[in-house]
Amino acid sequence: MRSKKFSLFLKALICISVFLLITACLGGELKHIQNLYVSNNQDNHSLKASAVQIYNHRKLLQAVDSEVMNDSSSSSDEQLQPPTSNEPGSDKKKWDKQLVDWLPYILGIVCIILFFVVIYFVTVNVNKEAKEQEILKSLAHSPQENNPPPALIEEVLKPEEGRSELVFFVEEEETFKLDDLFEATADLQSQTLYSSLYKVILKNNSIYAVRRLKKLQVSFSEFSKIMRQIGKLKHPNILPLVGYNSTSEEKLLIYKYQNNGSLLNLLEDHIEGKKVFPWKLRLCIAIGIARGLDFIYQNSRNPETIPHGNLKSSNILLNENEEPLISEYGFTRILDPKKASLFPSNGYTAPEKTLSEQADVFSFGIILLELLTGKAVENSGIDLPKWVRSMVREEWTGEVFDKEVNNAGREYAFPLLNIALKCVSNLPEDRPTMAEVMEKIEEVVNVHDDISISSMASIESTPQDCCLLHTVIPETWDTPGSNY
Repeated sequence: MRSKKFSLFLKALICISVFLLITACLGGELKHIQNLYVSNNQDNHSLKASAVQIYNHRKLLQAVDSEVMNDSSSSSDEQLQPPTSNEPGSDKKKWDKQLVDWLPYILGIVCIILFFVVIYFVTVNVNKEAKEQEILKSLAHSPQENNPPPALIEEVLKPEEGRSELVFFVEEEETFKLDDLFEATADLQSQTLYSSLYKVILKNNSIYAVRRLKKLQVSFSEFSKIMRQIGKLKHPNILPLVGYNSTSEEKLLIYKYQNNGSLLNLLEDHIEGKKVFPWKLRLCIAIGIARGLDFIYQNSRNPETIPHGNLKSSNILLNENEEPLISEYGFTRILDPKKASLFPSNGYTAPEKTLSEQADVFSFGIILLELLTGKAVENSGIDLPKWVRSMVREEWTGEVFDKEVNNAGREYAFPLLNIALKCVSNLPEDRPTMAEVMEKIEEVVNVHDDISISSMASIESTPQDCCLLHTVIPETWDTPGSNY
């Protein structure tokens, strides 16, 4: 639309310039015309007759004027004087003549100015279109489902000269050589503006997820420092970094591949009726994510603490026991500020759009609302907090929960809903810390120390068993939606 408007504006300027140029040329030429020949005109006969009549009338008028002037001179001493050059009519004619003389020069100057104006706007538009094309080329690397052509995979797995060896954060028996990685089979899983993700199968059938980051604005020493910090972060609900490799052109991050997909996949399959998403599994996922984030922010005053910054259901992976694993942690620290701002402003992003604990609490609140309502935010564009608040305001709070929650976890759902609504408060200062969120969820669930999350999510346990494992005291909570 912008290009179309500019095109119309440009055409208008060109038309005006051409018109003024033609006018200037004609103005300069017509003022020199002294004779106009019409001898070859087809109406020449009628022109001659008209000329004769005009001549006869002129002779008659001259005779009448002569008699009138004689009578006037005899009756009065007043004599008629010819008009002087100071009369208004004479000044106007003189001004008109000067204007006609200067008009071509004025119009010429205007045409020159318009020419440079057109050149300026053309240059600005060309530069703008070039930038837009560059952005569109970057957007062409958005996530795709199809596998890439073999040439792309070969390029990724091709070793570079001077590349250092892999750095690992796992036991020695789990390590491998860089050549093993380049000789492996690779499938492109997804692409974003800043990275590509590959599923890599080594010759020993070990499966890894390799994230390739290109052209990062971070020094080698700073990148290595951040990787060591992330590699040492060990928690059951944070996807561990297996190892990394760094060159001046690209960085490779290596993780264990998770076959069960993400929370987003599970939500979408549940919405489409392909899978059942039981309440106990939802509770397991909510607790796991909260524990992982609480672990990250245990020492939130430490300036080295790295906010997640892009927490969403597609970044919550599920391991073989369907326990949640927070992925893509630390990416915001290794991306430069311009690329970090390219994270999409989706339904998980806090209104203030900053990298902070409060922003991650907001994102967690959205995920908790997804678990309670059974709705997926990432690909639907729904404003989930707004919808839930409207339901609570109309006193239809029970309609917020989906069928699975209503059937098996209603006594848990109301206090968890209140936690979620506090997390998605519009103002950062109104949100709880992750430690407070974790404490409230533990109060609701009250899991015994000897019962693991994996046993809670087990298919063999029954809803009655789940109720026996938890003590819920709903009267200690405010009414849902009262404090947000």
